[in-house]
Amino acid sequence: MKTKWLTLIVLSLISLVTMQAMTNAHHDAPEQIEISVIPPNMTEIDLHGDLDCSYGPDSVEAYYNSNMVVVCFHQNFGYVNIILIGGGNTIYNGNVNTAVQQTVYIPIAGAPSGSYTLILNNANGGYEGDFEK
Repeated sequence: MKTKWLTLIVLSLISLVTMQAMTNAHHDAPEQIEISVIPPNMTEIDLHGDLDCSYGPDSVEAYYNSNMVVVCFHQNFGYVNIILIGGGNTIYNGNVNTAVQQTVYIPIAGAPSGSYTLILNNANGGYEGDFEK
């Protein structure tokens, strides 16, 4: 009977120590920092349209600042044509394979201020968004 009590006491102490260690480990964990969805120093371009009806509304995002336009593909849309128009001129026109490259950087540092239109299209549809530089 004494061995059963002794075993019970030892297991209780081990359990108590383990619970205390778990509580301390939880307090030592760094706090979660909420990260902004929009990259720092960037402004989101509001895109309208649909490259493929089976994907969600946040499957493509685009941002800009005075130096560049950034297009992020969160799904594979195959080959997508990207066109950036500003001041009546085509600033950029290129194709990207979104299965391989998910982020596209378009430099606009030397481009004049004014209204710009970003156009993304593939065989299934397209997106379009306007912004002011």
